Amino acid sequence: MDKAEEFLKEKFAAYYQREPEHLTLPPEFEQREFAFFWFTRRGALRHISFINQEELIQFMAKEGPAHVFYSAAKYRKPDAPQMSLKEWEGANLIFDIDADHLILPCQKIHDWWYCKECSTRGKGRRPETCPKCQATAFQEKKWMCKECLGVAKNEAIKIIEEFLLPDFGVVRDDIMVVFSGHRGYHVHCFTDEVQPLGSAERREIVDYITGVGLDFPHHGLVDQSYGIPKGPDARTPGWEQKIAHGIQAVFRNPSIIKEIPHLKVHQKEKLTREASSILRRLEENPPRYVLPKGLGKVAWRAIAQFSVEQMSAKVDEPVTTDIHRLIRLPGSLHGKTGFLVKKLDTKSLEDFDPFKDAQVFEGSTEVYVKESPAFMLGNTEYPPMTESRCELPLSAAILLIGKGMATIDEEGGTSDV
Repeated sequence: MDKAEEFLKEKFAAYYQREPEHLTLPPEFEQREFAFFWFTRRGALRHISFINQEELIQFMAKEGPAHVFYSAAKYRKPDAPQMSLKEWEGANLIFDIDADHLILPCQKIHDWWYCKECSTRGKGRRPETCPKCQATAFQEKKWMCKECLGVAKNEAIKIIEEFLLPDFGVVRDDIMVVFSGHRGYHVHCFTDEVQPLGSAERREIVDYITGVGLDFPHHGLVDQSYGIPKGPDARTPGWEQKIAHGIQAVFRNPSIIKEIPHLKVHQKEKLTREASSILRRLEENPPRYVLPKGLGKVAWRAIAQFSVEQMSAKVDEPVTTDIHRLIRLPGSLHGKTGFLVKKLDTKSLEDFDPFKDAQVFEGSTEVYVKESPAFMLGNTEYPPMTESRCELPLSAAILLIGKGMATIDEEGGTSDV
């Protein structure tokens, strides 16, 4: 048995025995399927349920699982061995925001890849084929930082504040936010009305939030015979308001005009020069959608589409549409980081710092670091490390071991506080 995996199992089991109060059970707990993944063996344990919290805690404190999931769905028979036998009775609406699915500048700093054929390596997202040998098999190492987790947090806030509350009428008490313990956030909606929705209906919700299939004439952008289009009004709720706000934001921050696709360079330059006067007209009541000479409805559509991309929220779509989805249990630990899968409310989300507020381990241990990027944990900044043996705080050691960047020194020990 791998010594590092056994070490993680012991530390996780001790945590569950020591601090079971962190676990947050979902509504109708006894109707949920649970699933567990392990450090010391392959495969997963699925199709089980628990009659009370004490039974669950005892199991986790004994087994020390690497990952703990429960079903978004409620079943009449949650422990039935096949999905067709469980008798589905409804499911929470869940949105998963994962920094790994976003294209961010920081990934070029802390993510890297190796070609399995020729060992060529590079930074950032892996290519489709190796630039040296054209192979397609890669090993990837992905990290997370305050920048990418900050973007993921902002997407979670956007889902809540710009969509669930104003457009869908969900109340705050029916929303739970959970830091995933790794690279993102989960937004849970427990509203009664969403429980019976099938995959098709949930797909419609995802499409709305991500801005898929918007028809601009239905949202205020209409061509008129005399050449000046009628545009979306910020006083009209829904996507018309969002598009209007997005267009105004473009001209309020003209440096981003150069990012708008489907516009020529000279068009972008003209829009940038005239940004302040265009914005004044857009802020009139009603707004006037007038562009400089030579720019018309094609430019407005490009600007409107860009605004939709900025105002929409980025979610992992299959998670929301899957009515049998398994999701991480709040209060459990993430096996790749040792971070707490932490429950938050909509008001505490803004100030949450996972590198401080999701840490649960104390003490230190000696590890052998194979290779790791620079990172911050708690109030300590760690430099890049390569092939070094060192004593680290337990949270940092577990993070590196979980990410496959460190191992337990055969002669080293632990010192728990």
